[in-house]
Amino acid sequence: MPARDFESNIGHLIHQVDLWMTREFDLRMQPLGLTRAQWGVLARLYFSNGVTQSELADELGFSKMALGGLLDRLEAKGQIERRAHPTDRRAKCVFALPKVESLLVEMERIARAMTADAISVLSPKQQGDLVKLLRLVRDDLVARDRRVAAIAP
Repeated sequence: MPARDFESNIGHLIHQVDLWMTREFDLRMQPLGLTRAQWGVLARLYFSNGVTQSELADELGFSKMALGGLLDRLEAKGQIERRAHPTDRRAKCVFALPKVESLLVEMERIARAMTADAISVLSPKQQGDLVKLLRLVRDDLVARDRRVAAIAP
């Protein structure tokens, strides 16, 4: 059986970078009193306020039931609200409330600093190349997923 170099496996490396960056972000979010699930939801809403609960669950990898409980807690804290979808009576859209705007700005500041720290070992050209390559891989995976979904029964 041939020797395998697990540390050269691209999937493993991407997973490890994600794991370590998530751990680092968790540490940096602790002073703000946010759990990983909470900062994940709020971060997603920062970039796309008003997304549906279903889209939010899919993007964050939560079951709809788990996300519902998390949203209940964020709503009880006055950080988000759910509103009826404008065209789909079955759907709810999730909005971060103005009350958390300063929190979201601080989260962005922390995230930018953490990312800058994480990629500081790369030259500016390497950083740009990394972004381009990761987008290329991501976009191809999304396109494959859409093709499969289009032909699925």
